[in-house]
Amino acid sequence: MFKLSEIIFVDDDAIVRMLGKRILASIKFEREITQFENGQTAIQEIQKRVTQNSIEQSEKPTLILLDINMPIMDGWDFLDEFSALPESIQNQFYISIITSSIDRSDKEKAFSYPIVKDYIQKPMSVNLFMDFLKKHEFVNEE
Repeated sequence: MFKLSEIIFVDDDAIVRMLGKRILASIKFEREITQFENGQTAIQEIQKRVTQNSIEQSEKPTLILLDINMPIMDGWDFLDEFSALPESIQNQFYISIITSSIDRSDKEKAFSYPIVKDYIQKPMSVNLFMDFLKKHEFVNEE
């Protein structure tokens, strides 16, 4: 049903991560769900996977839902680090910003990164997330 290999939540808010998992459970997403509290732990995991050659060339990308405002390493720093990865690796991921920021300049900055494909305002809901998945053709209509 889903054309994703994994979903990675990068958000410092434990409630947002928990809500995300509940939404995914409610829509029967049964693939890997990985969560990180900041961009640094997320980029370190991705770099570790690159080193271990465990990022497979797949038709099903990994979706990264990335918050902007986080301690230690924010979303912008994550995007800078991610952008330095080989293009063949970047192509295995699909990044969407998910934020409570209403600052228009944040949205403009997000789309200044070619790797950012969408920008979602919190709070997330089942309907909003399903609309997102359909918009990006990550779900097969059955």
